[in-house]
Amino acid sequence: MKLAQRTTLRQLRALVALADSGSFTQAARVLHLTQPAVSMQVRELEAVVGQVLVDGRREVRLTNAGELLVRRAREALAALELAEVEMKAMSGVAAGTLDVVAITTAEYFVPHLLAEFGRRYPDIGFRLTVNNREAVYEQLREQRVDLAIMGTPPRGLPLRRIPFAPHPLSFVAAPDHPLAGRRHIPPAALAGERLLLRERGSGTRSNLERFLRAHGVKALRADEMGSNETLKQAAMAGMGVAFLSHHTFAMELESGRLVRLDVQDTPVVREWNVLVHADRPPTPALEALLDFLQAEGAERMRAVGG
Repeated sequence: MKLAQRTTLRQLRALVALADSGSFTQAARVLHLTQPAVSMQVRELEAVVGQVLVDGRREVRLTNAGELLVRRAREALAALELAEVEMKAMSGVAAGTLDVVAITTAEYFVPHLLAEFGRRYPDIGFRLTVNNREAVYEQLREQRVDLAIMGTPPRGLPLRRIPFAPHPLSFVAAPDHPLAGRRHIPPAALAGERLLLRERGSGTRSNLERFLRAHGVKALRADEMGSNETLKQAAMAGMGVAFLSHHTFAMELESGRLVRLDVQDTPVVREWNVLVHADRPPTPALEALLDFLQAEGAERMRAVGG
């Protein structure tokens, strides 16, 4: 078989992109290739290996052989990237590609932070993904990312937590809502309102449930929504009261499409954290990003309406 002699990096990249994206179409977009080109690379790799690596062409599933090869391919590609980073580091240049994952609420400010950082460090690139909290936990467990930006870190993982900015959350509603304009609204008043909730497992929902428990409030009516954008649209349409991060509704507040309700003991202020693997030595590129977030993260977030 002689994989080391016959396998190409293009083939390995195609297989890894397919495993990450779950479809030939998405893999082609990531690699900036056509779908037939990705399929050809995978077929050629299967011919070299002598085994089926991908079971199914529409709904992609890796075979056992495919999963094994993807795991080793990731290691090989990461080793090459690390070699490039280390050679540039020898010249005093922070370089390389960082795999960053952020929870959905953070998508409103993370691209702005990375854009500013990228202007200062043009030799550092990013692969940014946005997921819900459980998916982020899984990526951290599998060590598929260099760092995560989120609120509450998962338990039981060897992670280094670095707080870098406050994270305020408040109740919002349409401007004509009966509670709009009232001052010092007692939390008990929320019991009679229709609450709009994120899905179970969401950090925003966990913070809301913690607030309601602390004040002995049990919602009589509630609707579950799958995203921050859907929550905002529902609140603006007058469906009820939403509990959201301030980072998500700054524009709607400014335009008058939403109002922040003056509920007592709000805003609830949590922390934004950057999480990195405690048992993995940081590269110069990662150290540079961590320094940037700690020194300027909070200020930059305020500049973009966070």
